[in-house]
Amino acid sequence: MPNTQTKAPTSDDIRRAMITLATIIRKHGDAPWPIMERLQRELKAIEDREALLETLLADGVNPASEASFG
Repeated sequence: MPNTQTKAPTSDDIRRAMITLATIIRKHGDAPWPIMERLQRELKAIEDREALLETLLADGVNPASEASFG
């Protein structure tokens, strides 16, 4: 049975897709532009999540190691 789980795309995956799509748009017109906008939103969401995690973890405190999870 094949593995049906897919991993989430990384920011690099999305950037590569955007470059490919940019080439398509230049050659064939703006019809797929909504896909570019969606990829841009997805990339921003990934970058925002990463920035938030970096900010929260910057002080080196790890509250999960201090907490009791039952």
